[in-house]
Amino acid sequence: MFKALLGLDPSETVSGASLHLRGGWLLALLLITGAILFTIYLYRSETRLPRSRRMLMVTCQLLALLTFILIILEPTADIEVSRSYKRDMLVLLDTSGSMATQDKLTRAEDIKEVASLLGKLPVSAQETGKTLSSAEIEALRKEIGDPARLELARAALTGKENGLLEKLGEDYNLSFFAFDNNLKSEGGEDGLREALETLTADGESTQVGGAIDAALGRFAGKEVAGVVVVSDFISVEGKDPIEVTRSLKGRNIPIHTVPVGLPSPPDIHVRKIIAPEVVFKGDRVLLRIQIESQGYDGEAIELALNIEGKNPISQQFELQDGVQFADLTFTPDENASGTIKLEVITPIRAGEASDTNNSTTHKVRILDEKIKVLYIEGMPRWEFRYLRQVLLRDPRLDVQFYMTQGDPTLAQTSRQHIGRFPQNKETAFSYDLIIIGDVSAGKFSADEIKLIEELVKERGGSLLMLAGPVAAPTSYRNTPIADILPVKIGAGNWGAVSGNYHPVVTPAGRESQATSLALSDETTDRIWAKVRRMGILPPLDGAKPGATVLLTHSGKAEGFDQYPLVSWQRFGAGKSLFVATEDLWRMRLEVGDRHHARFWAQTIQFLTLSRLLGQNKQITLETNRSTFSAGDTVQIFANVLDLSFDPVQDPDGYTVILERKGVTDSASEITLQPIDEDNSPGIYSAAHIAGEDGSYLIKTRSTDQTRSNSTEFEVATVPPETRETGARPDIALQIAELSGGKSMNPSGLGGLPGELGEESERQRIKHIERDLWDIPLWFLLILLFAGIEWFLRRRENLI
Repeated sequence: MFKALLGLDPSETVSGASLHLRGGWLLALLLITGAILFTIYLYRSETRLPRSRRMLMVTCQLLALLTFILIILEPTADIEVSRSYKRDMLVLLDTSGSMATQDKLTRAEDIKEVASLLGKLPVSAQETGKTLSSAEIEALRKEIGDPARLELARAALTGKENGLLEKLGEDYNLSFFAFDNNLKSEGGEDGLREALETLTADGESTQVGGAIDAALGRFAGKEVAGVVVVSDFISVEGKDPIEVTRSLKGRNIPIHTVPVGLPSPPDIHVRKIIAPEVVFKGDRVLLRIQIESQGYDGEAIELALNIEGKNPISQQFELQDGVQFADLTFTPDENASGTIKLEVITPIRAGEASDTNNSTTHKVRILDEKIKVLYIEGMPRWEFRYLRQVLLRDPRLDVQFYMTQGDPTLAQTSRQHIGRFPQNKETAFSYDLIIIGDVSAGKFSADEIKLIEELVKERGGSLLMLAGPVAAPTSYRNTPIADILPVKIGAGNWGAVSGNYHPVVTPAGRESQATSLALSDETTDRIWAKVRRMGILPPLDGAKPGATVLLTHSGKAEGFDQYPLVSWQRFGAGKSLFVATEDLWRMRLEVGDRHHARFWAQTIQFLTLSRLLGQNKQITLETNRSTFSAGDTVQIFANVLDLSFDPVQDPDGYTVILERKGVTDSASEITLQPIDEDNSPGIYSAAHIAGEDGSYLIKTRSTDQTRSNSTEFEVATVPPETRETGARPDIALQIAELSGGKSMNPSGLGGLPGELGEESERQRIKHIERDLWDIPLWFLLILLFAGIEWFLRRRENLI
């Protein structure tokens, strides 16, 4: 009655209360005293009335006055109530595709654990330390088969032997969630077993971090006792679960992890093909295949190379557990042209966890023409002698030499030599690359320099300058050649550098086709570190704002933050590259001819392939790579020049068209925004999220298509749940340790309530302030008491 009168929850217990009056207790005492005195004064002279009736009338009037005083003092009650409650316990079950993996059980320990979890372990084998014979293990393995990870997780949660859900439900409010790339609530303890039976492992990806974050977000402000996560923890997408756990450290919420599945199931993963994207017809192309395998150590597999769906090449390869590389070689068919698709595949092996990662693809474009190079040099210095041999040995190059000093009869006796710089545009513009060595600018006429400038800026050719102490680059400081070069030519003489200085690859150099000489960064660094000593270097005021520095040196040259030892830039439709040392030939002495030849071959291809591929137009479209998975970010670039090959600057951006090949009405417009109008004018970029699998074409609008190239990329999605098959108990352990939780095997999950300790009853206390003066009962009492008194006074004919 009291709780209902005050509007309190019947389930709450009142543990204390206090009364407060608006005017204070002194005013209340004065008013009560006044009411008593007034009532006595009013009835003191009514002696003719019977004593009992007079006392009744005094009492009614006094109660009416006291009730009225109670109302005008506006009393409030501060009530302390308490309620017993249970803390929340969240259970998260992974239902992503990887939970459908059927691990092939081979170890006796794994077989016994799974059998115990499924309730199929013989009583005789349940004794601690009991060893089963090989025959018993084999019979047990056949009986349990190869259960999916989800089946094991379901058994761990609902197994009758452990009674986990019942035990947790006694002490906590249980909330159950299933998750993959999304979090789905499956309700509480009631009906949980039925919900578990209907779950399937078909989610797109395992996002452990996102699931934990989203689940706790739904319980913000509530007291969460802990989170139980049952998963294989192959977290390949979404929020980093380790970082999410760290962010929860202040909330003191332990996360108990239950890793399901084998960390290294038998699997062969053909990860990628490492190969050039452009080759020349007749090239013997080396394909380096990266393979990662587990469980097949010492076994031989067949690697098949399919070229455009045909299988001309296959070879045996012996596996070793871990990452290794297999080499395949092929020579493009004489009739091959354009872009061809290469696929490396190996058949599925017995017991393999998945065959969806047993193949990978790579696209190669085949060129049927040679790179035309003109090398202009003064005296035949060491750099020239070694580079000359590299150029002449490369079958992809058509090289001619112009020696400004030396034997003048060379041009008459050798087709490889010319006597002077070409004087007509047709001949000059036929070269894809001009190399200028230590030759004075005075050896060129103004018209010849203009031809070089036009070749690079308007015809998409390239210029490579090899510095030399006699003339390059200092003699070109006030010529148009200086505008083409990626460096700012300084004043003064060449300066000596320490004999310990050596080339150092910059971050941009690691990504460059030219200066990356090995698969690993460490090997590349060791190769370049052998190039010493460098002797003297030219005075440079650093690289130009739009240039890219590929190599610097290990010492900080005076006045420079980063000395541009090797750098390049775009100039109009072409490229220019500057090498600031004449001692790269030392690489040949220190680490062999292979790396010296590789650097120059890669550099020449880097400078010239864009022209050979028809990308020397005024508008050049590119993407950051050629193959993506759905959801990846495709970075699109456009280098936009006008008819004079000067950068076009438009603050509103540049619009291109993206269409899916073979799909009608799929074209859409993408507006690229300027990258940096001050330092990189004319360069526009935009990010596009790769959509459905297929081949895509990026092109300009019809008004620009005659002076622009087009570029293609492919979306070929490998579902993230099939990229990796091995469970990650290491991640599960990290999450548990960071959060103060437990990490346990599925068979030990039933012991979790005991690990958590006894959960005592908790009381939530709160203070409630209630107004007492506006309760309708008081007004009814005033009417009642005043009415009785009025009735009696009327009956006794009292005024």
